[in-house]
Amino acid sequence: MSETGRVFDLPSYVDRLMRASDSYAFLVVTIAGTDDFIQLSGGPTGVQLDFPLVSSRQCSLETRIREAAASARLPLVENTGSNGARFLDLYLDGDAQSLAASCSQMLRQVFNVSGDSQLIFEHDGLAVDDYA
Repeated sequence: MSETGRVFDLPSYVDRLMRASDSYAFLVVTIAGTDDFIQLSGGPTGVQLDFPLVSSRQCSLETRIREAAASARLPLVENTGSNGARFLDLYLDGDAQSLAASCSQMLRQVFNVSGDSQLIFEHDGLAVDDYA
């Protein structure tokens, strides 16, 4: 499913990800009009925020990602996928509101997203939106 929204919509989507009964549930947040995105997976106690380093654009952002994570004092882990692709991953614990704030901060610092930037929320397996 794909929906558009803004940064202030992040807490709802993160909450739905954390409440998902599907262990393969995911959320991809893309900045509209760009190829820039973050990927999230997770469960009831936290989320994993992935920054793939596959394309030249993604690789060019590696320093910004590392600096943003260090600035926010968020633990960053470099992983390699089964196909050799690199990922910078943040493993975040907390409630949906605090995790969404961390995601928002990373979007601002890495991709210069502002509060009125349009985002595309692509997801599968999320819990039902209690506010819809």
